[in-house]
Amino acid sequence: MTDGAYSFLPWLRTGLTTKIAGPPGVGRATIPVQLELTGDALTAGATAPHKLIEQPVQLYGPGDVIGVDPREISRMEPRPFTTNFEPNYLAHIEFYEEDFAWRYSPAAPDTATRRLAPWLALVVLAAGDESNPAEFEEGGAGDGPLPFITVTAPDALQSPSELGAFAHVHVNGALDAPLAVDDSTGMGTALANLGQVLRNAPDSACSRLMCPRHLKPTTTYHAFLVPAFETGRRAGLGIEPGNILSTTPSWGVAGMPASGRLPYYHRWQFATSPAGDFEFLVRLLKPIEAKEPVGLRDLDAHRAPGFGLKGVTTPTQPDGVLRLGGALQVPDSDKVIDLHENWDNYYGRQNPSDPSAPPYPNDWQRSLAGLINLADAYQHQSAADANTALSAQIPVLTGQVDPVITPPLYGRWHVLTPKLLTGPDGSPLPDAEVHNWVHRLNLDPRFRVAAHFGTKVVQARQEELMAAAWEQLGEARRANAWIRGAQLAREVGNLLHDKHIEPHTAPARFAADAPPLPNGRALTITAPAHPKVLDRPSAFAAAAGEVFAVGFKVAQSRVASAPVSPTMRRITRPGGRLMKTLGTSLDTLVARIDEQQVAAAPPLAAPPGLTAQDRPPLNVAGTTTSVVTGLAADTTVTENIFAAVNLPARLAPKDGELTEVMAYPKFDLPMYADLLKMSTDTFVPNLGLLPPNSISLLENNRRFIESYLVGLNYEMAREMLWREYPTDQRGTPFRQFWDPRAAPALANETAAARRERLYDIPPIHEWGTAALLGENPNPKPKPGDPPRTNDLVLVIRGELLRKYPTAAVYAHKADWPDKPGQPGVPDKTGERTLAKLPAGVDPPRSLVRLPIYEAKAEPDIYLLGFDLDADTARGKGGDLGWFFVLKERPGDPRFGLDEDQPGPPTPVEVWNDLSWGRVDPTGHGFIRFDGNVTVALDPFNGDEDDQEKTEQRADDVQVSAWQPDVSAADAAYILFQAPVLVAIHAQEMLPDAPAQP
Repeated sequence: MTDGAYSFLPWLRTGLTTKIAGPPGVGRATIPVQLELTGDALTAGATAPHKLIEQPVQLYGPGDVIGVDPREISRMEPRPFTTNFEPNYLAHIEFYEEDFAWRYSPAAPDTATRRLAPWLALVVLAAGDESNPAEFEEGGAGDGPLPFITVTAPDALQSPSELGAFAHVHVNGALDAPLAVDDSTGMGTALANLGQVLRNAPDSACSRLMCPRHLKPTTTYHAFLVPAFETGRRAGLGIEPGNILSTTPSWGVAGMPASGRLPYYHRWQFATSPAGDFEFLVRLLKPIEAKEPVGLRDLDAHRAPGFGLKGVTTPTQPDGVLRLGGALQVPDSDKVIDLHENWDNYYGRQNPSDPSAPPYPNDWQRSLAGLINLADAYQHQSAADANTALSAQIPVLTGQVDPVITPPLYGRWHVLTPKLLTGPDGSPLPDAEVHNWVHRLNLDPRFRVAAHFGTKVVQARQEELMAAAWEQLGEARRANAWIRGAQLAREVGNLLHDKHIEPHTAPARFAADAPPLPNGRALTITAPAHPKVLDRPSAFAAAAGEVFAVGFKVAQSRVASAPVSPTMRRITRPGGRLMKTLGTSLDTLVARIDEQQVAAAPPLAAPPGLTAQDRPPLNVAGTTTSVVTGLAADTTVTENIFAAVNLPARLAPKDGELTEVMAYPKFDLPMYADLLKMSTDTFVPNLGLLPPNSISLLENNRRFIESYLVGLNYEMAREMLWREYPTDQRGTPFRQFWDPRAAPALANETAAARRERLYDIPPIHEWGTAALLGENPNPKPKPGDPPRTNDLVLVIRGELLRKYPTAAVYAHKADWPDKPGQPGVPDKTGERTLAKLPAGVDPPRSLVRLPIYEAKAEPDIYLLGFDLDADTARGKGGDLGWFFVLKERPGDPRFGLDEDQPGPPTPVEVWNDLSWGRVDPTGHGFIRFDGNVTVALDPFNGDEDDQEKTEQRADDVQVSAWQPDVSAADAAYILFQAPVLVAIHAQEMLPDAPAQP
């Protein structure tokens, strides 16, 4: 059994039905049954009696069947209620039992055509609509056991004499060497092999009935499983069988009772799509090279934009017209710097010897920068003075004493840049910073427009976005409430600490002439908290790093717990009677006990023979420091608040700072969709100029995408500030431009890591002031890595992906095929082919690349991004480049013929090329064998597909021709529609690489 192979048998019978031969009988099939009788001799030496008896026996036939168990049906094609079935395919039904289609057939095999008529037939009839009548009427309550229909269009039924050509046995795997079975009775070794297959895998075979009707596009149909013979029809309708031949068909015979009525065992409904299957639609796609103005549109900037600015002047004509881009551009656009791109000499003068060309930034850009900088100037001087300082560049500000509304400085908070062209002290910025992304975005109208698109999106969706932002804040909102309370608690705690504890930490004297000793008052006051304050005294540590509570340390020391007990504190309080009577302070009492200067009682002598273990000293000064530090509000309040809330790492305060959490939301939404909602030209200008049924390549316009995302994040920061959202305005809520759901995950990659890898930009505050616009990919290249190039985007315009959204689209490495009979030896004389893939493992990225994002522009433009640049896909330096593959998803077997392409008939080089026009030249809508239509394989015509068809043709030539006597197995082989794969090399869709300067 060969993996991935299908085998077809023209029919299959088991048991007594294999003996049906000769002319048909009346009512049922009749077979002769012989019975040999042998007896015992009556007398010794006599001959034993013997007689051969032959008796005709009738077999059950269609007239004995009044229903089919639904469990016998294993599959229907198309599935019930399908709405987009390809009209060039054939509807069919499959049965679990391999012999079911012929089990009750009274007919004998036709040795001329190698067919056997089944006892069932599948008919497909149109339901009708406003412009076309139905081809059948529903039957009413009849006398028979089966429901029925009345066929009102007899021409909608296939020829009953050819039903055997469209019934066959399907087997998963190879049964015999020949593909065409010519032995109509023994079928070679196929039957023996089939038995072996069914013993090993009983579900590997089925029987199938096909309806040979050519369906019409966009039409609703009903499929009916009906009896193929008149005896079965009469049984289903409850009509007496009568004396009719058992092989009389159910329709097409005049004079039959209830003519036109067909009972049915099973039915289902479906509708067809517009014309074209996968092969038809993919053949319509023509590779083209996208050219300008795709990806560009004119931006008129010659008129004054307001704010007192003049219009823009350019070295191109018409003057003041810039080229506004979109998310995609023609490949290699960044490598070609023309006057339109270098309108402001950002890349240097095109002609260095032309002194009239103003250097970058030009006067208009300096005026714009001055106007933007006014917002910062108003913070440091009066509006009148700031306006007067700029009036030389913008005369309209002369005499203006009120502040003016200034254009936004996109990205100012992310890079902490309040001004353009000059530093905070007014000194000019170095040339590298003047060319960075902040200046490029804010001083070029094209990129300011892209950023403005982002502001419009946020303004339009502000309520939705802010609601999501507040919801995401969640724990941080509660944390901020706690932090504000903790800030108050910390201040109050510090005041109480300074008032009641800190004054009692300085050394004291118990007498005027005595040396100072550590003050034990603080230790006494804080005694209730000792069990909760930790200390690490080495004298008590059994192991390094062991932690003890201060209460335990005091209790085990010379001091013990009595001197700091509540009773002792009450007795020795400064305002108490005892202390007034003594007229002295006992602040050093704890220290004196620790120094063994005083004792509550004489020490007890150890009993004879025992050694008393002295208690360790307390170290009053060190212990007091531990207690005071441990009870400080800066420590206790901060630790308690951080333990009470659960914040993500990016929001947690750093270094124990007790400040409110500065948060920002995350919107992992593909923001290209909002551009597309504005208009397709806003998303990609002139994308609609790509012709229908075309396939081409564009590339990312990173500068436009980054500008748009900066505008989104800038406006979102402004909105959050207005709504009093706790943010420092430096976050990057929007990092996703494309929809990366199609991108495969890497091995052992977590969901969070995959999400981070697929963001289109890193956080904006990480770009830095030296980065250029368009050169901030995610992830950021490591030091020494080559610069990131623009991803290619495959653009498919047509009905293919709308009708087949599950089609596989991927990039496949190109390679040379092997020479015939010489594996591993490349044949460089022919065409490049798809590189061979290793068996049994997922293909590596070096051979296959899957899309990393996708988008759709209604109604019929599909975009799929690949992590390939134009040079890599094109191939360079001996590299063969990459193919882009469109592949029909393999699925259940399907049968049909190609639709005829415009122009001359397509040569039938392999049977998969056979079209409806070749087998039905008169266009009556059915595959018929009574018109003497014969189609043989045409010779190869030398086109570029010959190499791809060579292997298939080696199998196809074993089926000699499509002809009137073709067997059901050969018909199934010819009609089988193999999944289609089309590979287009990137060179067919890309321009030649531009010459390097």
